Amino acid sequence: MEYYDYTFQDHFKKAAPVFLPRKDLLDYVIARNSVDGALDGVKYNHTVLSVTYDESSKKFNVEVRDDTTGKTSKAKYDKCIWAAGLHESAEKPDDIMSVLEEYEGKVLHSVEATEDFQQYVKGKKIMLVGDSSSAEDLALRAVKLGAKHVYICARSGDGECSDTKSWPSDKVTVVFGPPYKCTKGTSFKCQGVYWSEKRQRWRRDDEEDTVKLKDIATVVLCTGYEPNIDMIEDDIQYDDEETWEASKGWTMENNALTISVGNPSPSKKLRVGATCYPDLYRGLLIDNPSMMYIIEPYEPVSAFLNLDVTAHSLLAFLTGGAEIPKEKDMLKANQKQLEEEMQIPWFRLAIDPAYRAEIDELPEGHWSENADDERAISLNLMPGEFLVRTLARDMKACKYPLDLGDGKKLNKKGEACVKMIVASGNARSRISPEDKAWKTFRDVDPSQFASLHTGTPACALPRHFMDVKCDKGEKLTVATMK
Repeated sequence: MEYYDYTFQDHFKKAAPVFLPRKDLLDYVIARNSVDGALDGVKYNHTVLSVTYDESSKKFNVEVRDDTTGKTSKAKYDKCIWAAGLHESAEKPDDIMSVLEEYEGKVLHSVEATEDFQQYVKGKKIMLVGDSSSAEDLALRAVKLGAKHVYICARSGDGECSDTKSWPSDKVTVVFGPPYKCTKGTSFKCQGVYWSEKRQRWRRDDEEDTVKLKDIATVVLCTGYEPNIDMIEDDIQYDDEETWEASKGWTMENNALTISVGNPSPSKKLRVGATCYPDLYRGLLIDNPSMMYIIEPYEPVSAFLNLDVTAHSLLAFLTGGAEIPKEKDMLKANQKQLEEEMQIPWFRLAIDPAYRAEIDELPEGHWSENADDERAISLNLMPGEFLVRTLARDMKACKYPLDLGDGKKLNKKGEACVKMIVASGNARSRISPEDKAWKTFRDVDPSQFASLHTGTPACALPRHFMDVKCDKGEKLTVATMK
């Protein structure tokens, strides 16, 4: 997905692969957001020390330190926008860190897997904790760098790695269960887990077999990141773990999975949705709309596209282009959106522990695991359609210069967007047996992807991704890959 006013064709001057190298994405975002001096007013090398809100004056008090001089300054503002990003600091879960206390090998967080990563993986067995995009990228990178074998420990099994049906050279194994014990300094015991509603935490499932991983030389924590909102006083912080309740009498409509899992009553405490934080309405903090957050949802159509639409939404609220709704109306709108998410099985799975418990009881080899089954195809289409309809609705509301339709019906561009989301997922789940020795999600058929703005189709990689390389000392980019 590209920006409407600066396409990949504008930036690269040619067609680009479906999945871009990270350096290219960074350069693209910086180039677009530097146009016409957009960053000239930014104060670099400054740290925001505190943000408080004075209810009597309706002003924000902000204290900032100039890191080049050490001097601090204070100022008052009518509005405050937090846009510091979700990935500020590495998240290291306490339960995993306690297991690693007895480990004698090398421990890295994914953010530390930089240019010297090869020395920790070549010819070695490594274990990645977590199964989302960081683990997916690093597993493939480790195999390219000569790892003996890569084990990926998945807790919930909801990540990209768990959706991937095969890995190059059979050098990657997904273990469904986190490590719970380190033995003999470099070996681990892993076991499947389930969510305990009573204890409100994950517990080991004694009905699942223990998996032993031996001689692990390197452990990489692919456990995500945390946003830094510590400088903001508690009363004006958003809560990315806030729970909510379904309305009385809410029930799930029948879908392809109903005959298999029934329609369990929702848990009393439901988790944050894929598209909506309960206390944020299109970037506005509901109980104080003068405090705003430019932040992507857990399941964006595209991270920087969703962020750009949120920025436009806030600009509309600030300039009078859109009216800020009453608090009760914002709460009502969020409740409606979250409950609509709950109608989609794969979204409800992440939101509702009671529904997850039913899904976890499905037998191995259930039709829902077969991406070619017509029922699975129907289910896998639902999340993409909802994501794009929600984004299209927000685009309409803030007059964003891209039209995907609206919250009820998508136009041709919106439908094309959904097809690309589905194709992206299929790139992992529908790798044919004859291609599994080499194929990765990055080797997806590019004919399924084209620019929504220029119509330019994506291009293929110069060779199989596992064979793509660049000259020594260069970073992999569209320009250097060969």
